[in-house]
Amino acid sequence: MDSHSAQLAHELRELGDQLRFLEAKLTSSRTQLSAGQYLLDGEPVDMEVLSEFKAALDHARHSVWALLEALAGYSGHTIEEALQNYRMQRASELLHMLRHHVESPRRPETAAARSFLEEVQVVAELALRRHMQSGRG
Repeated sequence: MDSHSAQLAHELRELGDQLRFLEAKLTSSRTQLSAGQYLLDGEPVDMEVLSEFKAALDHARHSVWALLEALAGYSGHTIEEALQNYRMQRASELLHMLRHHVESPRRPETAAARSFLEEVQVVAELALRRHMQSGRG
């Protein structure tokens, strides 16, 4: 193992230890949920910071998963292709689960729902445009 690989292995082990420590702290008996707040040792935890951490952790988890898939040769794709395929699979599953909400005559009530549906529409229009252009050539 060269020095860069050894350093990366060390950093990954250290990060794993830090994550296990953080998880134990966040779920310890010293934490409480009270009136819509998350309290650690009686002090409120900033939910925005916690949400940002979750998003970064989710992204890293998905990236590592794609890397392991690519390294295992399971997918036969590059890391970027494995990530893209995984994202498409997740998006398909989400859209399938949300289909009945979209079929409802009611307009989405939350900003998050409207934003999501707008993004789906943009992606669908881009895909349709690409499909129509490839059909001409």
